[in-house]
Amino acid sequence: MEHIRLPEVHFDTTPPVITLDSSQTTYAVDATVPLGCTAVDNVDPSVDCTYTGTVDSSIEGTYDITYSSTDASANTATLIVTYTIGTVVDPLNIDMDTYYDSAEGLSGAALEAALTLIINNGFDGVTYGESRYLLDDTDADPAIAGNVILVYLQVSEVGEWYCPTTNDCNWNREHVWPQSLLGVSADNGTTNVASDLHNLKPADSGENSSRSNKFFDNLTTTDAYEPPDEVKCDIARILFYMTVMYNESSGYDLELIDITSGEPNIYQMGNLATLLAWHELDPVDAFEEARNEAIFGYQHNRNPFIDYPHLVELIWGNHSYYTTN
Repeated sequence: MEHIRLPEVHFDTTPPVITLDSSQTTYAVDATVPLGCTAVDNVDPSVDCTYTGTVDSSIEGTYDITYSSTDASANTATLIVTYTIGTVVDPLNIDMDTYYDSAEGLSGAALEAALTLIINNGFDGVTYGESRYLLDDTDADPAIAGNVILVYLQVSEVGEWYCPTTNDCNWNREHVWPQSLLGVSADNGTTNVASDLHNLKPADSGENSSRSNKFFDNLTTTDAYEPPDEVKCDIARILFYMTVMYNESSGYDLELIDITSGEPNIYQMGNLATLLAWHELDPVDAFEEARNEAIFGYQHNRNPFIDYPHLVELIWGNHSYYTTN
């Protein structure tokens, strides 16, 4: 009896990716609030993006808008965004901690230059080897004593570093800004840009390998890598720190760029537009704050974008969401 080989059937299980028309979520009373979105799908050439809910900009308060998009295979993406209407604080007049006194009232290149001096002043880095025994503190699982959270899988693992066999450890040290794009080697006996604790996270070795040197974006492709939603904002603020800590004036030249395909060049990382959107949509949480404090205790510098998230807008933004109309 002749066997007929049926063609393989590939089922689309990937929902569309939603992008807001504007990442701005804070507005003054009576401001115009632009609501809208677009969506792209990995299969369908065109998908609609809609939203439900309203924002009454004449009344102070918070308003939830639900954005959604469904492809032809019934895969639905949903994004809930909270908009705030109220008195908008001028970020140039925010009174920051004394650590940041010299950065107050600045924006753009002047602010970046001031922050570079601040976070390099007093910096006392650790070696890459020492980081193996510090990340169990910086990235400790708050729910399970003695464990760490692995960055890309968001699972809990025993925090104590151990390697049953050579190159087979329970977790490894992930460079959020890839080590090969830093321009230096990561050597256990060396203190350099590759050993900065702010840029190192515990990671599953297999997932770390899959991420490779890919830039970050809203979809995993041959060139891009999408981390879990829980850690997108953390990654964005780590990369913002790196480009200010190690810019041209500090002897390096790290740069965040807009990129949609290909591998970033050495000293480059992205995608900047995506990272800025992640930062806006996900506020700093207790895990980030605790990590910042722990790292400050070891290498005596801080991530300013965790302490004061508005600094991101003052450097990379157009300051539009501080206007009243």
